[in-house]
Amino acid sequence: MKRLYSIIRIAAIAAVLGSAMVSCEQEPTSSVAKAVLGDVTLMNFSASNPAAQTVTVYSDGDWHTTAPDWITVDPSTGNGVTTVTVTAANNTDSQGMLEPRKDTLIVSGNTLASRLLIFVNQEGDAYRNAQHMTLDKVAELADGKAFILDEATVVAVTSKGFVVNSGTTNVYIQSTESVKVGDVVSVKAVKGSPADEVTIKSSGTYTYPTPINLNEVIATYTASATDYVTVSGVVSGGNLLVTVDEVEYSVKQVDCPAELSISGLNGNKVDLTGYISGLLGAKMFGILTTAVKDNGPAVVPRPDKLLYAKWRFTATTMTAYQEFFGGTAGKPDATEGFGGLYVPSNVEGNGKIEYWQIDKTGIDTANKASRIIGGTGHPYVTGAWPGDYWQFSATDNYEYPAGTNLHIKFLTRVSATGQRYWMLEYFDGKDWKPADEYPISTETESGANASYNFIEPTANVAVECNWTLAAPCREPKFRMRCVANAQANDKGPLAAPNGGTCRIADNGDDGEDAGPVFEVTNAPEGGGGGIPAGTIVFEEDFEWLEPYATAANAPDDVTNNSVGSSPNIFTTAALQPILADLQTKGYGFIWGGKGLEWSTAEPDSGNGRTLYLQKNYLKFGKSDYSSGLILPALTALTSAANVELTFDWCWCMTGGSKPDIMTLTAAVSGGESTELTSAQPTAEDQTKLEWQHASVTINGATAETRITLRPTNSDPYVSNTRGQNRWYLDNIKIVTK
Repeated sequence: MKRLYSIIRIAAIAAVLGSAMVSCEQEPTSSVAKAVLGDVTLMNFSASNPAAQTVTVYSDGDWHTTAPDWITVDPSTGNGVTTVTVTAANNTDSQGMLEPRKDTLIVSGNTLASRLLIFVNQEGDAYRNAQHMTLDKVAELADGKAFILDEATVVAVTSKGFVVNSGTTNVYIQSTESVKVGDVVSVKAVKGSPADEVTIKSSGTYTYPTPINLNEVIATYTASATDYVTVSGVVSGGNLLVTVDEVEYSVKQVDCPAELSISGLNGNKVDLTGYISGLLGAKMFGILTTAVKDNGPAVVPRPDKLLYAKWRFTATTMTAYQEFFGGTAGKPDATEGFGGLYVPSNVEGNGKIEYWQIDKTGIDTANKASRIIGGTGHPYVTGAWPGDYWQFSATDNYEYPAGTNLHIKFLTRVSATGQRYWMLEYFDGKDWKPADEYPISTETESGANASYNFIEPTANVAVECNWTLAAPCREPKFRMRCVANAQANDKGPLAAPNGGTCRIADNGDDGEDAGPVFEVTNAPEGGGGGIPAGTIVFEEDFEWLEPYATAANAPDDVTNNSVGSSPNIFTTAALQPILADLQTKGYGFIWGGKGLEWSTAEPDSGNGRTLYLQKNYLKFGKSDYSSGLILPALTALTSAANVELTFDWCWCMTGGSKPDIMTLTAAVSGGESTELTSAQPTAEDQTKLEWQHASVTINGATAETRITLRPTNSDPYVSNTRGQNRWYLDNIKIVTK
């Protein structure tokens, strides 16, 4: 198959940037060659009889060339302005085209910095020597190598491709082919480039493995494989902010289809599931998303009444909930989870009673696995088996803090042939723990060797438990789990699920009001209520700029205490995705300059659009032009709160340590402004670039509050005699006080 080899993305960005770098300072010219430029940075040649191409070289001194053996350069040395002819040899043999070729033609001056790089590519047959590979071999393959994958299953679909799985290996394939999860496909592709051919061989379903809990391993996780993970955090700036042991990490959705995007969920607690796509920067992971669970606002005011849910199971109330659980006829079902049916609290509160079962596919259930609402109104099940459990849960969307006390009470019983041995367990916010009031025992009957703490009787018995949360929890849970297949009538273990019943009961209309109750009895003040002190409502470390900074060879001025050439994000085509991401995250820009007032309107002159890329942070302003950043609204705030804004900044300098002596202003929409000074030395030849940590308290911030960071003066000549207000920004964080 013929294809033109496409250079990798990072090289493409670098090629564009090579001619788009904007320097804040100009170096003096010299007779020694310090610059070699050209009007071409990329050449593509056909495989057969390729036409010669030319490049005009501009140099202030002698230059020479270094070329691969299949490229001829004429002349190969020169001085000043020279037209150079570049010719490629044929890339064919008697059987047709050879594999595509790529390399770099270098036109060098007298220093390493004075080099013109021209990427040279030649057409070829990518699959001339391609091998049929298993998916694990594809995963090990280097970028740029062709492969033929005969069979793999699609396990995730993105906006620009899909993830395939074969056994334990996952690989991302770039493709515009319309596929869906469960499809079995074959693929012809060059690693790191869009697939040339995708064929759907069959369609079906896919059962996902148990995902790695990224929250539990994130501190040491290397993202070296395309692992299937789940991770929980708070959406901030369009990314998922994950805090573990007071260390903050970010998870960014990569190539995400619109229906799974979390960009509109800022301030919400969210669970993401999907495939890790790599480490995007320090403490930032990429994920190819397969599922999103929105758990609502991260900060919910403490309720006036603590969590309370109550049920009544009587013949007169059964119509209020039988449709949720299975009705009087029952719902035979052998699949795991039993279809997601539940009994809602029908007296007070927002609670659920669910019955979860193991997958009984392949077990002879004879349609005994059913859930039913009986004539007395009781929810009950048949066909119970070890691993099945009843689960009680309730939520008012408030995150109850560690130390919260909970209580549950309910009636239960089994029929004579129902399962006898169970484990009563509560969820403490992190783990399932045996109920404290019920000692654990081990049954030694044949077929019932299991730990248990509860024996189900054939007459109603009250279960009553109290427990304390060890960690914050938004949905407290309690369960009764079947642990053995022994019958209540002592007639030995069952060979298969039967028609024996297990129910959650009630004393009925004439008895004690003993329907299940699930409640919080006491919760510490301030733990998860209102807007607790220290809650992060906005954070930005700009680590997501890493791939662009690397491709652009963007400088790290502050670390190096030296001002380098920085690409302007507004005027460099390859950096437009950065601008789009900033706008998607909710940022805005503000402009000023000589004789100009501050304005959010984009300047008529392109010279006024000043926003430069550094190595994972931003630089603002240049001579005669000033600029600043407007932070996104604090949508994580559900009510007014006092917050603290912190960030790192410093002013710039010119040449031999000539400082841009300036102050910075943090202006709150509809509120006060705070002027911030720098401790950098002000004397020429003494100043240096070093981060200044700033802190500003903002009282009464709301979800609509926006904060602008900018030089105090728009007219640079007001603030310093050299007419420049240039500054750097990084590590923004806003937390409640």
